[in-house]
Amino acid sequence: MSQFKGSAGWIGLGAMGYHMAGHVSRAVAAAGGNLPLLVWNRTTSKAEAHVAEFSSCAAQKLSGLAECTVIFSCLPTSEEVANAAAQVAASRSSGSPSCTWVDCTSGDPDRTRKLAEELAPAGLILVDCPVSGGPRGAAAATLTAMLGGEEQLWQPALPLVRAFASKLELCGPVGSGMAVKAVNNALNAAHVLLGAEGLLALQKFGVDPAKALSVINKSSGRSLQTEVRLPEEVLSRRFNYGFKLGLMQKDCGIAAGIVRAGFPDAPLLLHACNAVAEAGKVQGPDADYTEVARWLEGLAGTELRAGEPESKRQRVSAL
Repeated sequence: MSQFKGSAGWIGLGAMGYHMAGHVSRAVAAAGGNLPLLVWNRTTSKAEAHVAEFSSCAAQKLSGLAECTVIFSCLPTSEEVANAAAQVAASRSSGSPSCTWVDCTSGDPDRTRKLAEELAPAGLILVDCPVSGGPRGAAAATLTAMLGGEEQLWQPALPLVRAFASKLELCGPVGSGMAVKAVNNALNAAHVLLGAEGLLALQKFGVDPAKALSVINKSSGRSLQTEVRLPEEVLSRRFNYGFKLGLMQKDCGIAAGIVRAGFPDAPLLLHACNAVAEAGKVQGPDADYTEVARWLEGLAGTELRAGEPESKRQRVSAL
């Protein structure tokens, strides 16, 4: 694997970005460069904590990243990326080196394509790199990176992307990675909803949800959500995977737009996206995304719990 050459910056140290930037900081140091990774975060204390943990360097202002040859952003929405990029672009001089801007935000693919055109005159080459794997994958550097942009544009940044992603897939032109990520997250949410809905019906029938999952996970109906999310987050009542329902709503909204544009008569995925939107209204944007199951529980009038099936609990309580 080729080593990184140049200087790098990172914008956004949230649940995903904090550890992703940590891996990049180590990769920059391992490459033998004189400059550590520059990090910027709206909350300065988070940047200071990153410096202490990963030996990065905190930038006081976004303008401090203007001379970097690679910049990563990992922010909640594409508009926040656009605002940050505008500040960096305004601080670049005519002699600034060409910069590859790698946007790891789960953003809007159409806005990203437009932003790539807007930044090009300032020498900022925008490519998109949303990731899947959650906070645990970010910490373990086992993320899947969905790359959008022509292959040759990626060469300066690839050694750093490989620092936090174990699987890289080139999806197509700029914006394609974000389009795939949005649909991926809509499917993720749909699988949680379908799994929880089926388990609620089985529990009413008298089947222990944990037993039902044990069977399903040895059969053709299994998925990551039945194997991991439902038992670890829902049946356990933990609901703390680490991805906010508000962000899932945003991603499903993007996915819904893609489906309406590309397959307006699609009968299924839009229903899942609408269900996530309804769950968000009830549970709130700061709830964990696995709390879409709580919304279904409210409709069913019961909670999913491992152990005795509901029919037996009712019989016991009636005695």
